Amino acid sequence: MTDVVCHVAIADDWEMSRGFGEYEVATRGVPLEPGGYVRATTPDRVSAVVADRYADLSLPLLRIDLSVAGLAAAGVLVEWVDGSPRVLGAVPMDDDVVVAEVPLPR
Repeated sequence: MTDVVCHVAIADDWEMSRGFGEYEVATRGVPLEPGGYVRATTPDRVSAVVADRYADLSLPLLRIDLSVAGLAAAGVLVEWVDGSPRVLGAVPMDDDVVVAEVPLPR
């Protein structure tokens, strides 16, 4: 397990969520409801997620680094299933939760 989990976001989805104060996208093309949880990965698996899920997409992507402790303090749990993290709720767009937003090279 790790202190930081990562979510790959389409940059436009992430930016549009700022006005709401939270991010409610489970994964590419799937909202949190009915998606059930925000898909996340460990930092070392981000490139594999991009290759597997986003290779055919030409839109700008961001690696969103999330503090597991910050999420917990905000009441959002991280569940680990088969070594992969799941963020069990909307991601608050707070500095204590979102520790980095990094554009991903395409």
